[in-house]
Amino acid sequence: MTRLLLPARLARLACALLLGGTVLGNPALARTGDSMSAAYGSYLAGQHAYREADLAAAADYMIQALAADPDNPTLLRRVLVLQIAEGRLDSLDSLARRVADLAPGDPVAALYLSLEMARSGDFQGAVAQLQAQPPRGLMQLTRPLLLAWMLQGKGDSEAALKLLGDIRQEDGLSLLANFHRGLLQMVAGQPQEAAATLETLMNSLETPPLRLVMALGWIYESQGQADKARALYASARGDQADGRIIDRWIDRLNQGQAPKPVASDVLHGLAEALYDIATGLRNDRATEAALIHARLALHLDPGHPSKALLIGDLLQDQRRWDEAIAAFRKVPQDSPYSWNAAMAIGESLNAMKRRDEAIAHFRSLSDQNKDRHEALVRVGDLLRGAEKYIEAAEAYDAAMARIDGPEGANWTLYYVRGIAHERAKQWDKAEQDFQKALELQPEQPLVLNYLAYSWTDQGIRLDEAHEMIERAVAQRPTDGYIVDSLGWILYRKGRFEDAVRQLERAIELQPNDPVINDHLGDAYWQVGRKLEAQFQWQRVLTLKPEDKSLIESVEKKLKDGLSDPAKRDG
Repeated sequence: MTRLLLPARLARLACALLLGGTVLGNPALARTGDSMSAAYGSYLAGQHAYREADLAAAADYMIQALAADPDNPTLLRRVLVLQIAEGRLDSLDSLARRVADLAPGDPVAALYLSLEMARSGDFQGAVAQLQAQPPRGLMQLTRPLLLAWMLQGKGDSEAALKLLGDIRQEDGLSLLANFHRGLLQMVAGQPQEAAATLETLMNSLETPPLRLVMALGWIYESQGQADKARALYASARGDQADGRIIDRWIDRLNQGQAPKPVASDVLHGLAEALYDIATGLRNDRATEAALIHARLALHLDPGHPSKALLIGDLLQDQRRWDEAIAAFRKVPQDSPYSWNAAMAIGESLNAMKRRDEAIAHFRSLSDQNKDRHEALVRVGDLLRGAEKYIEAAEAYDAAMARIDGPEGANWTLYYVRGIAHERAKQWDKAEQDFQKALELQPEQPLVLNYLAYSWTDQGIRLDEAHEMIERAVAQRPTDGYIVDSLGWILYRKGRFEDAVRQLERAIELQPNDPVINDHLGDAYWQVGRKLEAQFQWQRVLTLKPEDKSLIESVEKKLKDGLSDPAKRDG
């Protein structure tokens, strides 16, 4: 899906946002004595908490350190950054002003203070605060966008639109600038111009992002053009990763309910800008800076589901699973994003190694939404991961029953059910599923590989399997598992020298896979490189494979070697 992104240099510039304030620095603590010993202890504890991704504890420890050295600008700034990242945004004015006084030009303090002025209606002060900020680091990209909205807050639409026009000239910023130009025109009371701006943007994109579709649809609906909005939603339905959200908008429209504005006023426009910045930062893996912007976005637009969902996603990125779950649970049940949030809760539970709870959660979600199959697929995935293959296949069966006819996008469901059947030693069913997956998605390399490898391991249809694997390798030449399959079929066809070359390449791509190391050991043995074969088999055991049959086979080969060149012992 096309996204409204900032340039690729975003992550590098995000470092500048936190420069001098990153928690892992080492500030000079100004005082001495017992109080400073305690302060330094708190500071070190804060460092450790930060490294462990416990930002709440890190903030608390830094506050304790700050109490002993209240005028330390580095500590002040770190506390401000952490408080915002943790969503503790109430009553930070005094702290932010102290940072601004002691560290002039600090971008986080300037950003927070300008947004608070805007929240209170002082847009003139907000503009002055941001304009005084040196245009460096991330601010050189984000400040103009925020300034445009603040100028609109002052009532200066002409200056705001000119600034957005200037932004469009920046490399990589045209999408974002045009999107916000349309929103700002709508807020400025120029609906026809807003529609024209967003229509032009829509037509320039092969796959428009969901928020652009929603924004243009909102404009159409607000102008009484319901049929035009309905046609837009219908045309975008097939382009979206989750068309169910658009379905919710279509249902709402058909029921005569008004849409929630994407940006009904300047504050919501600012919140949308911060949200888009946070999304771009996340895509560039600048997670902490993204979280700061997302928290500020939600602060300006409390309760907005997409912003709450983004915060949960960012907390997941930081592996803060409990806090992510708490964030996802703040997404209202009647929100179009409620399904995404509920699915994310299950993923967080599984990431915490609470698989049974995750399975129960997904089953409950499936029971509550009998028209959706995705939760049942995740039940099947988790059961398959637990090696409960029969139960996994049953979950996939239930998911299939909820799909109205096979579609190309559902090839994955046949593929994973085929894996479950194969692992459950139900080969006839597995083979049917793999072939159905290829019917829906011809030339899919994962399916080509799995089916061909399975035939190879059974010693059947070797020529057909060889041709399929060659096609898979051509698509994914750096996939060690697929290259291994090519090496293994060459081995099974007695072409041992060719097998060695491919298996050595597979090992370079996936050096720590026990099965690939085992295959290479077998190939070495057949070409007379027996010491190297034994080394590879020994390496298999050091990799601690979970497959007991593989361990037994390797132990036997280490003792007796290989005899039949066309088969593996064990």
